[in-house]
Amino acid sequence: MRVKDIILKNKGVAFLAFIAKVVEAILELLVPVVMATLINMGINQNDQSVIRRQGMLLVVLPLLGYFAALICQYLASKVAQDIGTEVRLEMFKTLNHMDRKQLDKITASSVVVRIENDTQNLQLAIALMIRLGSRVPVLLIGSIVMAFYVSPALAPIFIIGGLIIGVILVYINMFTNKQNGQIQRRMDQLSRIVRENFSGIRDIRAFANEKHEVDRFEKQNIILRAEQLTMGGVQALANPSSLLLVNLAIAFILFFGGRLVNNGQFMQGDVVALIQYMNNILLALNVLVNILLVFSRGVAGIHRIDEVLEIKPEILSGDKQILDHTPLAIHFDNVSFAYGERNTIEDINADIQPGSFFGIIGGTASGKSTLVNLLLRNDDVNQGKIMINNMLIQDLDLRNYRQKIGLVPQSASLFTGTLRENLLMGKQDITDQDLWQALEIAQAKEFVEQNTLGLDMPVRQGGKNFSGGQKQRLTIARALVGKPQVLILDDSSSALDFRTESKLRQALAKLDTTIIMISQRVSSVQHADQILVMNKGRSAGIGTHEELLVSSEIYQAIVASQMQEEKEE
Repeated sequence: MRVKDIILKNKGVAFLAFIAKVVEAILELLVPVVMATLINMGINQNDQSVIRRQGMLLVVLPLLGYFAALICQYLASKVAQDIGTEVRLEMFKTLNHMDRKQLDKITASSVVVRIENDTQNLQLAIALMIRLGSRVPVLLIGSIVMAFYVSPALAPIFIIGGLIIGVILVYINMFTNKQNGQIQRRMDQLSRIVRENFSGIRDIRAFANEKHEVDRFEKQNIILRAEQLTMGGVQALANPSSLLLVNLAIAFILFFGGRLVNNGQFMQGDVVALIQYMNNILLALNVLVNILLVFSRGVAGIHRIDEVLEIKPEILSGDKQILDHTPLAIHFDNVSFAYGERNTIEDINADIQPGSFFGIIGGTASGKSTLVNLLLRNDDVNQGKIMINNMLIQDLDLRNYRQKIGLVPQSASLFTGTLRENLLMGKQDITDQDLWQALEIAQAKEFVEQNTLGLDMPVRQGGKNFSGGQKQRLTIARALVGKPQVLILDDSSSALDFRTESKLRQALAKLDTTIIMISQRVSSVQHADQILVMNKGRSAGIGTHEELLVSSEIYQAIVASQMQEEKEE
């Protein structure tokens, strides 16, 4: 889907708004002719019937135009809001289906700018194009046509002036279209710097790096300022140029029209009508300049929005369903995965039996979390295969499969709202008793009960009103809600003290659930039925704690180093 497709969905309402605005413009074009008749045939001839009739028309025509404008304004606003709402929704849907490579390529800060700024620019452009884009051409062309109707001799002044102004505006529009795209990309860079600084402010202060970051922001900000000044300078030529040319045209009309009036070939009312039509052209051209400015931003926004909407998900869902409460047997068969050109993991083999406790241990960047991403199908294997109950993981219905898995990520994340909403995460048919049971297993029940609001206690952005250990326990509870067949804990007890972690392990051991524990702590996985030792993306051994103490040098080294640390403490 592209922006064009979303716009076309609203073409019916947009067309009605367009017609209403055209009617208003036509009624406005009739006013100078009525005024000329009033002067020539009414006032000059002292004909009261003409004065009354034309005077009545001067009241009725603007009134009808007012109602037509109201209809157009409402419909244009509705179309713009409907399109903006759907564009934001489609971009958000696309964002939720992107894999890691796609997210890294487009960047989060750029997506935020596109959802907010670019969509707003698009809405404004659509609203103005409907409200004024239909009116301006009718006024421009209509004023020239009516000028020929009033005086064929003076009408060429309108054509010559219009052509010169048109050439100027086309040049300005071409320049601003190109410049707007560059400015939006520069704003993406500024947004990225702000987000990086906001998320890493502690590290920046710890290394006394504030000045460097300010300089980095200032450099991009100065470049943005220069680009905006360049565009603003070119745009600033538009209105004065149009005004100068139109005023020159009015001067010619007054000069030649006055001579024709003196010679008896022209009437005063006709001169007034021609000046009014020239003023209409001036007004229309000034509006056109603003439309072109907004339109150029809207076009730049459309291109950037389409870049997001045209991203196709690489992780496609299969159609095979797993029945509820069916135990899951997981098999890794020579699994390899490359992020970029280098393999992140290579030739991994493992069997995880239903209801077992499977541990994965290894140092930083050993490939532990990559295995989780492959198991959740956030990424797809490059070589080998992952089997779930003897079915290829790619053949499974993604939503159905992921509902069978509870994930506790490495970085505990909570969302703004209530604790209940965070625990449910959209799950249906869950009772309060289920929530309290999950909190109890996760060792979080006690501190939640201490709050008078209980499950309805507020959660601030990012869970800032909870400590690190509390956030980890709440994310564990969230994963347990709904009783998943597989529970994946990705180094999710790092913020827990040993006593709380021990209680958690004991509570988890009583569950009839497959547990995959990923950790750098030997104490977290030593009681597992099987432990996979990861080292630089490869398997450095698999077996029980006792077996690995004999067969795996890497595991022996990990155990020895952690025992030494405990002695030193």
